[in-house]
Amino acid sequence: MDNASSEIRILLVEDDAGDALLVHELLSEIKAPSFTVTHVDRVAKAMAQLRTAQFGVILLDLSLPDGHGMELVKAVRQAAPETPIVVMSGQRDDDLALKIVQEGVQDYCVKGHVDSFLLARTLRYAIERKRIEDALLRRNTELAVLFHVSSAVSRCIDMQGLLADIIGSLAGMEILNLKWQGAILTVADDGTLRLAQEVGQSPAFIEAHQRLLGGECLCGLAMESGEMVVSADGFQDARHTLRYAGMEPHGHIVIPLKSRERVVGVLCLDTEPGISVRESERKMLLSIGEQIGIAVENARLYEETRRLALHDSLTGLANRRHLDIVAESNLARARRYGTPFAIILLDLDHFKRYNDTHGHSAGDQLLVAVANTMKKEVRETSLVVRYGGEEFLILLSDTEITAALAVAERIRLKIQENTGVTVSLGVSWTKDGASPMATLIGGADAALYQAKNSGRNRVVSAEPQQNTEDQDVRLP
Repeated sequence: MDNASSEIRILLVEDDAGDALLVHELLSEIKAPSFTVTHVDRVAKAMAQLRTAQFGVILLDLSLPDGHGMELVKAVRQAAPETPIVVMSGQRDDDLALKIVQEGVQDYCVKGHVDSFLLARTLRYAIERKRIEDALLRRNTELAVLFHVSSAVSRCIDMQGLLADIIGSLAGMEILNLKWQGAILTVADDGTLRLAQEVGQSPAFIEAHQRLLGGECLCGLAMESGEMVVSADGFQDARHTLRYAGMEPHGHIVIPLKSRERVVGVLCLDTEPGISVRESERKMLLSIGEQIGIAVENARLYEETRRLALHDSLTGLANRRHLDIVAESNLARARRYGTPFAIILLDLDHFKRYNDTHGHSAGDQLLVAVANTMKKEVRETSLVVRYGGEEFLILLSDTEITAALAVAERIRLKIQENTGVTVSLGVSWTKDGASPMATLIGGADAALYQAKNSGRNRVVSAEPQQNTEDQDVRLP
């Protein structure tokens, strides 16, 4: 039975028209709960009804043209194992009554000896038992889903595959009538919602949900209010403001994802049209939202920890640990394809003097400015590293020496233009990745040392007698 409705559906299986009329009259005297009666006169017809509809209670004559006694009860019980059955018999048979009650029949009434009060009591008892059984079944299902989601969250580090796990768990609850479609959107630093994961969505949906503002469509409303949003039909709901090509009729359940009372995202589940959510289901979904909120926060902290572990906290550049990981893979690629590979080692000139004159805070700001200039002057595929104090390193894949020297010279000029300080740079390279990283860094370091000793503010190649003063530098 649905808690949203107090109406009881009763299946009356009775072949005698007089007895059926008597039962109808007795039922009409019952004040509550309200009910509807479906009357059939054969077991086969009862089976057909039970295959297509759900009933709160079955009133069953014990003697019908196509069935009798225990066989009849077993057949109906098999078709509707959880539905209470009240058996009506034309004569008292205590032995038979005991047997059918042992088979799980709710009650046994003798026709002609039952009044409306007794029938009402019997029906109410049967219906209450059914309601409690259904409630326990739903609760057990909800607890199983919560356990599964909690287990998935506890295993989750970066949320990969979490959404499919969640939808798979909820799809087992047929009462929610979910589609195999959904999305998780997380709150970005600028306060907008960004699509983090999706399952079963169309390219048009994905494009439309890349970035949502607070209050925009159902997802934005859930984020802004911190409350669950249920929409029975996206086409009819004025709150559903996003439209995209190929959008089919659907409902939505949008759950805010919270961590320490703060909304960190939303879970958007697609349903068949006409969805409604019970209070117990609402509580379960909000609990799932809290679990996923923890996963979102854990994923953010994991990513932040990973970023800090591989990046310099001041400049945001890669650190030496990150360099070790990327450099070897880049060199392996260069060896495999026979492509050139270069590195640039850069050091600020007279940085200690700058710190002593302007203070360490200004020195930090200078390092950040130099780092930002370097990132702007190289390709996105190049890795810029804070190698130590005021020393930086750049990995240049698919770059031969002439182009690498040109990049270094461009960086030297741009840093001086942007900051007013000068830098010295050493460049080394390998034609096919054959040189190990230690050799390349050693060569660049030797060239940098030579640049410092030659008066600073210059680019020197690791190759003997080759520097920017006698090199025809061409920008790549």
